[in-house]
Amino acid sequence: MAYTLPRTTLGRTGLEVTRLGVGGAYCETVEGYQRALDCGVNYVDTARSYRDGEDEKVIGQAIVSRRRDLILASKTSQRDAAGARRDLETSLRLLGTDYLDIYQLHHLNTAEHRQQALGSGGALETLLEAREQGLVRYIGVTGHDWPQIQQAVDTGLFDTVLCWYNCAMKEPEDSVFAAARNFDTGVVIMNAGRNDKLFKGPAAPAPEQFYRYVLDHPAVALTIMGLRDVPRFVHVAAALAERGGLDEDEKAALETYGAARRAAGEL
Repeated sequence: MAYTLPRTTLGRTGLEVTRLGVGGAYCETVEGYQRALDCGVNYVDTARSYRDGEDEKVIGQAIVSRRRDLILASKTSQRDAAGARRDLETSLRLLGTDYLDIYQLHHLNTAEHRQQALGSGGALETLLEAREQGLVRYIGVTGHDWPQIQQAVDTGLFDTVLCWYNCAMKEPEDSVFAAARNFDTGVVIMNAGRNDKLFKGPAAPAPEQFYRYVLDHPAVALTIMGLRDVPRFVHVAAALAERGGLDEDEKAALETYGAARRAAGEL
């Protein structure tokens, strides 16, 4: 069933995206991805490294009749131009498409990796060339180390950024988000549920509350959810279509809960 999900513009890309997207790596079936897409989401994120390429292959099969309706993103972990070009060509082939809407430098979590990727002969050269050739529309960066990702965004080179953020991990608010505002970089969030760990604490709020929380921040365009549990994804999509925001009491309760889980070392 397709839900009427809220939409927004993904920063300077100008792309209209549903505020919930599909994250790759976890679903192993075409049917699982199709069921998630049937909810009405239009954003799909994967990577060359997910399940040794099987993720892109399965997604490619799942989107055969849907490609023109989707914003499709993938990533390369290569730091040199030649390696990134090989990754890009493989991703295009497995995904069954002649272009990617967003191609991302994957987990630039150290200064060394950032310098390699952005320097002479680095992966960024391939992405810029591919954009000129029409193989890539926009260029993004992803990672888990907030200060390092902030430095990447601060270069102004990236159209989008993907990072962790949830009610227990608020560090991006004063780092990545602040940098993104300066360059109108579209912010995509992963780990709203911290790999499902936030769903499992005592008296845990409903799963959709964690997604409402991250979407409430004005810097955030959308959040992706990996398909560890497809029925849960469908449930969250339906809930977000029904109601997007949180009231102040709900927000405070989520932050209290998240802080307790983090302090307990459960995240």
